[in-house]
Amino acid sequence: MQRLPLKWIAIFSIATNLLMVVPPLHMLQVYDRVLTSNSIETLIYLSAIAVAAMVLFGAAEAVRGKLAQRASAQYTVELSDPLFKRLSGNVDGARGSSQVLRDFNSVRSFLSSRSMIGLFDLPFVPLFILLMFMLHWLLGVVTLVGAGALVAVAWINKTSTAKNAEESKRSDMEALTFAQTVFMRAEDIRAMGLLPAVTERWGQRMAESLQKGDVAAGQTSMFYGISKSVRKILQIMIMACGAALVISGEISAGVIFAASMISGRALAPVEQVIGGWDRIAQARTAQANLEEFLASDPEAHDLVQLPDPQGDILVQGLTYSPSKLPNARPVLDNVNFEISAGKILAVIGPSGAGKSTIAKALVGAIVPDGGQIMLDGAQRAQWPEHQWGQAVGYVSQEITLFPATLAENIARLELNPDSKKVVAAAQAAGVHELITSLPDGYSTEIGPGKLVLSGGQKQRIALARALYSDPRVLVLDEPNAHLDAQGEVSLMSALKRAKSQGRTIIAVTQRRSMLQIADEVMTIKAGQVADFSSAASHKTGSATPPKVAERVKLDPPPLAADTNLPADHQRGAEA
Repeated sequence: MQRLPLKWIAIFSIATNLLMVVPPLHMLQVYDRVLTSNSIETLIYLSAIAVAAMVLFGAAEAVRGKLAQRASAQYTVELSDPLFKRLSGNVDGARGSSQVLRDFNSVRSFLSSRSMIGLFDLPFVPLFILLMFMLHWLLGVVTLVGAGALVAVAWINKTSTAKNAEESKRSDMEALTFAQTVFMRAEDIRAMGLLPAVTERWGQRMAESLQKGDVAAGQTSMFYGISKSVRKILQIMIMACGAALVISGEISAGVIFAASMISGRALAPVEQVIGGWDRIAQARTAQANLEEFLASDPEAHDLVQLPDPQGDILVQGLTYSPSKLPNARPVLDNVNFEISAGKILAVIGPSGAGKSTIAKALVGAIVPDGGQIMLDGAQRAQWPEHQWGQAVGYVSQEITLFPATLAENIARLELNPDSKKVVAAAQAAGVHELITSLPDGYSTEIGPGKLVLSGGQKQRIALARALYSDPRVLVLDEPNAHLDAQGEVSLMSALKRAKSQGRTIIAVTQRRSMLQIADEVMTIKAGQVADFSSAASHKTGSATPPKVAERVKLDPPPLAADTNLPADHQRGAEA
């Protein structure tokens, strides 16, 4: 990446640095030729040539800045797609993604900065030192010693401030992440009066960040001040040595001023790098982090487009453990089941049993540690990502809608959504009437400062979004958790229509109402399949008193006496 823009930046850097020789040469000629000959014509010609050269210099500098901006733009364009693809599968969550994006922005902004352009001037430092030797060997030695002193200052600056700078960056990131995480739950903070405690904790993190930042900034400022002192001392020494050489008759007076300008140009890139060292170091670290992050993505191959699936799902030996500790208990442990196309499977079980994890594994939201998930006999990894996303619709337990219109949310943020498909999906999800009752209908904006939807409304919009691509498989995680009675009736009708169209439906649920339309019921306990049977055996209906049914609805009728229930509840279930 960036080879073409950076190559041209290097070419124009050659031009700008060669043209920077013109002012000291002009001054040298004015002192040694014009003043001694009193020739106005010579002065005019020399000045005209110098002015023309400086016009070219300004144009070259402008082009360098433009090329740097284009290098940044090209870097952004080339990296955006693989970066966002990799971020979509990031297992570190929002915090890790936020850090990756900060690294990306750090590199992107550095590429368009003057600090980056200054790096292209460094290779020309030896050229200007050579010119100093050509003027006089003593002037060259003084300049070389000064350059060496500045390089030593830069090296000491790098080695002594690296640790503090890294700690300052880490503390600042932790404080920022804490604030972002906390204020995502601003309603809870107000409701529970958490503001004083949250403020104190954030203050502690900010105090640590400020303290470490102050130490790092103090060290950097000290070394920058030292470099400025060395630079000014060098100019004084150049003038002093030049004057001594003029007195001794070894050089002309014009050489003094030319040498002063050339030495300043020789050391300017070094001083600029020292002043921008923090930014350079941060960009280098950020780029290394990005390369490591992108390299951790398994090599993607162009997959063959498979025939449109019917919806047969087969799961074999599915295991998953989010914890990497040796003795950690897996959330899923050798889960096996099969569901045919056009069937509805209800997944039930106690909280924390692993039901939602199964749903996430089925759609690819998490990568299982072992086992196979097959759609129409083809493993998940064999399906192209786009085709899988079209074939499998998903409604998660925690609904996330994006800052956009309702139509754009249903259309999965397509730039040019199909209006007919949007309306058809909304009608299939039973949410068309709700949307049209809003003043702006499908053009209603949602998001911060816009319309706020209830949990039930979000679930129904999410179901329409899942149906937009006409999927053959629907995976629903607690789709009726926030629905009222009317919303649940609408949901059941939508799922019956989806089933009649041959879709396979896997619904994680805590409510018995889902069992009334299910074909199969799978009970999950402690990450394993405790029971897989027809829904008919679970439809106890009105034989169970309402209160008892409500209290035992999380568990299917036991195959044997359930020791977790009181004796009277066991007798009620057996009845």
